[in-house]
Amino acid sequence: MNAVTDALDLDRAFRSGLKLGHLRVLAALERVGRVGRVAELFHVTQPAISKQLGEIEGLLGMPVVQRQGRSVVLTAAGEVLARHGRHVLHSLDAAHRELEDLREGLAGTLRVGAVATVMPTLVARGVARLRQRAPGVALTLKEATTDELFPLLREGALDLVVSRTRVGRNPGDLQERLLGRDPMVLACSAQHPLVARKRVRWTDLASQPWILPPEGSAIHAALQTLFDKHGMRPEGPGVIANSVAVMPRLLLDGDLVGLLPRAYAQDLIDRRQLAVLPLEVPNAAQEVRALWRRGHDSRLLHLMLQSLAPENGIAGAPAR
Repeated sequence: MNAVTDALDLDRAFRSGLKLGHLRVLAALERVGRVGRVAELFHVTQPAISKQLGEIEGLLGMPVVQRQGRSVVLTAAGEVLARHGRHVLHSLDAAHRELEDLREGLAGTLRVGAVATVMPTLVARGVARLRQRAPGVALTLKEATTDELFPLLREGALDLVVSRTRVGRNPGDLQERLLGRDPMVLACSAQHPLVARKRVRWTDLASQPWILPPEGSAIHAALQTLFDKHGMRPEGPGVIANSVAVMPRLLLDGDLVGLLPRAYAQDLIDRRQLAVLPLEVPNAAQEVRALWRRGHDSRLLHLMLQSLAPENGIAGAPAR
């Protein structure tokens, strides 16, 4: 019965008792470690902060702080609440910034470059979200391989690049952020002879005609690594395609095989027009990243980052 009562009290605390002020106090206390210092940060008295801590403990039915010398440390319960509280406060700050942008009618020009495998999916969706939030923004989009996009970014001809290529361990003048993952799959027509086989080996693909990406792209480098690993080179006459948009049509119409982004091919896979061959493809080129010049970020650029990957909560400090 006590356990049931405790559970009901905890539910009640989260439904109507805990306040944002409580979360802010805990997050600040975790950061500075002293009640007096928290009081200074919030411009209130020390008893006022102690009162809020007491309210939290009363609502939860468990201690959230304990004294350790002249400092105060969080208990396990306090750490849990502070950790999740930080996420809540971070999301509210992001919402605040977005609402300010909407209210002020954020405008300007943003020049975005992207590789072909993300332009029609992730970037297109991001642009649609950005235009909903900031319809006054003018956008310029450029599709190219990374060996062309990175120099344009460094020269200032582009504000943002979306790519499957990492800038490396020493990014120098560039910053980057992981937006998400879009795995590459080895695709072919659902009518391709290889689909009916019980087992497919990489050696079976040596004699097949391929759709090959252009040199300088992340997919080209990943595919070459894959060929080297299995000691093979495509023997059949194939196609070099710089546009991901043409690949499904080429695959559907013939006996070609090639690497496609899963997100781009998914609809045709679901309709059983394309098939995915059961062969392992490299993890390389599966991560999609945004890159921009260090010190040249802006509210508009960060709004575009949010629009590209809203589920990641990426409105905060850039990663790496």
